[in-house]
Amino acid sequence: RDCEGACTKLDEDILDIPLDDPDANAAAAKIQASFRGHMTRKKIKGGEIERKSKDAECTNSTRVGDLRNGD
Repeated sequence: RDCEGACTKLDEDILDIPLDDPDANAAAAKIQASFRGHMTRKKIKGGEIERKSKDAECTNSTRVGDLRNGD
């Protein structure tokens, strides 16, 4: 990344992070794991809401017999 006069202080700080520092790598791993967990929980929560709405549609249908019991 080349900052020719357009770099902000934040950009310079980001460029100064040593990528071979074990502490920086450990911190990055924790941040990434936390984010992946957040996305997984968000996905699971969305799936539960979707599944509940589908279950409600099934119970409100006019079909005769229960497919789960083979009727």
